[in-house]
Amino acid sequence: MQVELKPDGSLVTNVDKEVEALLREELEKLLTGSGVWGEELGRPDTTPDELWLIDPIDGTSNFAFGSPIWGISVALTTPHRIELGVVALPELGEVYLAARGRGSTCNGRPIPAIKPGPIEPHELVSYNETVIRAFPGKQMPGKMRCSGAAVVDATFAAMQRYRGFIGMNESLYDDAAGMLIAEECGADVRCASGEPVPIGDLRTGGRLPAWLIFPKESGFYLP
Repeated sequence: MQVELKPDGSLVTNVDKEVEALLREELEKLLTGSGVWGEELGRPDTTPDELWLIDPIDGTSNFAFGSPIWGISVALTTPHRIELGVVALPELGEVYLAARGRGSTCNGRPIPAIKPGPIEPHELVSYNETVIRAFPGKQMPGKMRCSGAAVVDATFAAMQRYRGFIGMNESLYDDAAGMLIAEECGADVRCASGEPVPIGDLRTGGRLPAWLIFPKESGFYLP
């Protein structure tokens, strides 16, 4: 493994680049005229209607230091929606699949629907120091956890290992697959302010505002 430091201070390995190169080649064969936006190798000059999103290794720091908490994420988007989502957590032996309107599975088994209602103080919720700094004085629900990989946090929320997940400042390629997997389990997937996630705008770049995967009827919002 070869590890480098990117200009933003995050790590990248040769494995990230090789996984993305492999996925790009295979995905472009599946849909004629589709494009690919990946974390390491960039995006097309113009945004096609059918755009694949790739995070070849989400949780690269975990991966580089030998932690098993990392994953591979692929999603297919159209101008205003996420249509397909796949997350593989290789060292945990789990593969998650979702298609819009067709539910979500983990290793081929349907994921049960998420129970609606508020989050109890003893339940686990994933968020990090970025969220805490952005909303000083705001009481977050549950007990704080953070894996360091958004795809793990999202799929754990879908499986209800975490009761919820609050993300912030990620790109759409980080989160799209996890969003659809959770949404197809009945999660409330939205901006933390209550607005829908602006998929159409985010396909052209930019960072997500504070957003969440929570149970429906949680009653939780951030300004």
